Amino acid sequence: METRTPATDGTRPLVLIVDDDPDVRMLAHIQLTDGFDVIQAADGQTCLELAAAHAPDVILLDMMMPGMDGAEVLTALSSHAGTADIPVIFLSVLSAVEDKVRGLQGGAVDYIAKPFEPTELRARVGAAARTKARHEAALRSAGGDALTGLPERGAFEARLVEEISRARRSGSALSIILIDIDQVDQVNERFGRGSGDQLLRDIAGELVEKLRHSDILFRHGGDEFAVILPDTNVSTAYLAGERLRTAIAKVQIQGQAITASVGVSDHSPGHTAEDLIARAEVALFRAKESGGNQSWRADDPRRRGLNPISLSEELTDREWDVLAHLSQKRTEQEIARRLGISAGTVRSHKARIRRKLHVSADVRLSEFVKANLHDLVTQLGRSASERQPIG
Repeated sequence: METRTPATDGTRPLVLIVDDDPDVRMLAHIQLTDGFDVIQAADGQTCLELAAAHAPDVILLDMMMPGMDGAEVLTALSSHAGTADIPVIFLSVLSAVEDKVRGLQGGAVDYIAKPFEPTELRARVGAAARTKARHEAALRSAGGDALTGLPERGAFEARLVEEISRARRSGSALSIILIDIDQVDQVNERFGRGSGDQLLRDIAGELVEKLRHSDILFRHGGDEFAVILPDTNVSTAYLAGERLRTAIAKVQIQGQAITASVGVSDHSPGHTAEDLIARAEVALFRAKESGGNQSWRADDPRRRGLNPISLSEELTDREWDVLAHLSQKRTEQEIARRLGISAGTVRSHKARIRRKLHVSADVRLSEFVKANLHDLVTQLGRSASERQPIG
């Protein structure tokens, strides 16, 4: 086994060469030195370890190795979120068309026959690296938040669907974390919105530093962040949430102490992305309702001691409509447009809903409704299907 640590400045593509023949590795390394940073592995297990640790831009992978062969390595790479998107080019002495087709059908992006021509090697590796760079740039352009640079809610929901499919195929665990910063509104009021924006940028930076390479961070909107944790059970995700909450507490804006509330949920068979998010939102709401600056799991036993929802008087049909839209986190303007009423009327309905449900002024009504919608429709004898948002 041989590995080489890249002396990379971060501007050149990183290539991982995997071959049990040291002469092949060295020849490929020499040919790629001009234009690429290179690391090497002599076997499949080392390839998986280096890929997870360094996230190379391209992997050159020998198809026929002792122990774990190229096809098995490619399957393992594809089953983990941190390495699934790395383009793999197969190297093989087999040059028949059917061998090439088999490699490409297995998930490789290209195929190079050995012995390879140096110019062909550089050209194919360069093309794979450029394609990956364009793909990543397109993702950033399509889903990047202007304030923090993180992908936004739409990208989070789309990626979560992908990760659930991957977890189902591989039988692996999957969890998510939702993080709500407790003091953003206070910072905006005391120091101005610019300070609040800087706070969110600082927190995003802290979160990026504390997460594993395989974890995926998003800005979930407003003062919320979301994290997808592939191959992670709920207990480990809870500990990760606590680590992130502690890191956020180290951030300060002009002496203002900052805390966060954290909700954690994990994927179970039959759950959709919406189910997973809803359970994390329930946990997040419970954390905030219990005083903030704490982490809760969706199955947290502490929730058993919470007071049941009670009504002082029945909700009207229009209030149910507003409530259902609030459960979708729609703004007052969106609700007004969909229901054909003014934003002022929406605010009046919200005030009456808050009073009837005994929701305190320091709790966001939309969060309360989202977290408790199931209990509401169950306890009040109203079918959820009867109160679907209109429009």
